[in-house]
Amino acid sequence: MSVKSGELLLLSQVASQAASQVADTRDPVYEDVIALLKASGFDVVLAADEGTCLARLRVQRPEVMLVSLADAAIGADTLATLRKAAPRIPLLLLADAASVSKVVPCLEQGADDYLLLPLGDPCILNYVVRDNIKRKRELKRRKLNEKMLARTNKALLDSLQVLEQDQQAGFRVQQGMMPETPLVFDDLTFAHLIVPSLILSGDAIDYFELPDQRLLFYIADVSGHGAAGAIVTVVLKGLFQQLLSEYENLGITAATEILEWLNHELLAVRLEQHVTLFLGLVSENRKTLEYSNAAHFPGTIIYSERGAQYLELGGLPLGIVPKPGYVGCQCALPETFTLVMFSDGVFEIMPQDGLQAKEKHLISLVNCTKGEIDCLAENLGLNSVVDIPDDIAIFTVTKTG
Repeated sequence: MSVKSGELLLLSQVASQAASQVADTRDPVYEDVIALLKASGFDVVLAADEGTCLARLRVQRPEVMLVSLADAAIGADTLATLRKAAPRIPLLLLADAASVSKVVPCLEQGADDYLLLPLGDPCILNYVVRDNIKRKRELKRRKLNEKMLARTNKALLDSLQVLEQDQQAGFRVQQGMMPETPLVFDDLTFAHLIVPSLILSGDAIDYFELPDQRLLFYIADVSGHGAAGAIVTVVLKGLFQQLLSEYENLGITAATEILEWLNHELLAVRLEQHVTLFLGLVSENRKTLEYSNAAHFPGTIIYSERGAQYLELGGLPLGIVPKPGYVGCQCALPETFTLVMFSDGVFEIMPQDGLQAKEKHLISLVNCTKGEIDCLAENLGLNSVVDIPDDIAIFTVTKTG
């Protein structure tokens, strides 16, 4: 980086100050110094004493100050005064053999560098002066950047605090919309656990009784997570409330019909996210499960005394194409059973390699825990995991017989 020449202030009580401010000195060594500085393009201003130097600093700030230590009157106290008056201006010391002992105390008071006179090489003076000017400019620029960064960081922190407050408010709203857990319908118990990766979650769970005495339940996973996903879960909640309140007028009773209606409504609001969703309907006598899957993965697991197994997968996510063609399935429910559902975020914290190994491990976990939700959470490490890359949901429906 090039350094332009400017005004240089030389404090030397051994020098006599002329009216032109470029004076002759009594010491030929200082005459050489001044000549070299002027030859390098600096306008040299001499100050005969500390008061004159301070007065000059109030009028105009030089590029650099040179302070001669050859006079007994100049020492560490003078340096401290000058450093306080001009903290950002490079301050260099000129010392000879007789005054070199003053160098360290003056450096301790804030001097930036020093030169020993007479100069062995005239180029040293020009190099040291310009190098210190350059370093001070770089330091000034860094401090300016640090101030700008600090202001930016503060503004960002303020924005993040506002955003977090909004997210916390959204979290309370979202939690308020979740069904009670556990919740018992006759001999069926519904329980769920959602662990968001951020404050808000893109996983949604609900369960309620339809006017025809069937029990409807679903687990949904919105693409992405955070606020965008959470908004879609609110939309889903509203749609299911509409389904419940307009059930007879809508005339949709099959699981596939409900999914097709949800798909149509989500396409109508033009959401950018898509939704995977497993929908189940337990019959009035609690002996039959009708279900349909809109690409929700991993598959729902049914556990009974015969062990755990996956229900069928299939279908496209909601909110992608107008006619996804969902397939309905039915299965008889044992006297006692547990349906276990997960969102795909559970795969992110499992150590197994590959989806097949992870799916196999989930079956093993359900068999070992008999689908008990707290045991599942503990075995998956949800109580101790810190950084969760994706929302994780566990949802169980249990019949105790």
